[in-house]
Amino acid sequence: MKKILSFTLLLFLLSACSSPKVSIDNFEGKFIYTISTIEEEVNLSDSTSYQIVYAKDSMLRIDNFTPIGKQIYIKHIPKNKAYILMDVGMKKVAIQTIADSSENAGRYLFEHARGKEKMANRKAKKIRVTDTVYDTTFNMNYLEEIPAKYATAIEGMPGLPARYSINANGTWLNYEINSVEERPLNIDLFGIPSGYEVITLDEFIDLIKD
Repeated sequence: MKKILSFTLLLFLLSACSSPKVSIDNFEGKFIYTISTIEEEVNLSDSTSYQIVYAKDSMLRIDNFTPIGKQIYIKHIPKNKAYILMDVGMKKVAIQTIADSSENAGRYLFEHARGKEKMANRKAKKIRVTDTVYDTTFNMNYLEEIPAKYATAIEGMPGLPARYSINANGTWLNYEINSVEERPLNIDLFGIPSGYEVITLDEFIDLIKD
């Protein structure tokens, strides 16, 4: 009887260990990335060296700090609908955009890489990524426990990019996740605040021309 029980327990343990991981569809919390270039390292006193990302189920918000001021990107992921919030001096605007991912479909090629690195107190898996537009290959990292849908860069990554590089206006920008804070967020973070005028991209271009 004891042998039967021991055998049954062993089968259960083997089955549990070999069962596939439950896929995680949603996450709620805040990420902070540091941004650097090959020429310039991260300047901790410069707000433009940071990007703050908020994720709540199907909602995404990205705060960028640019030389011309703060820009907020909010997106409803299932609807693929997004707005960019800006203060252009004469008024505050929410520029309505359609987040078109077809532009980067198939742009990135991925190759398995062994090993992990500790980032933001988590284990980030390594991966080799080739940007076919620039014919350039980088070693990158991602967090497999956080869905890739909470990033707007590196289409096709198997998890949230933790360390990655993108080309912006001829300059390679290096992003590295600095912290991950898993906690409930106020839904108001993902809305358009009062005082902002919703406009199209064409209307925004006409506005800055005047």
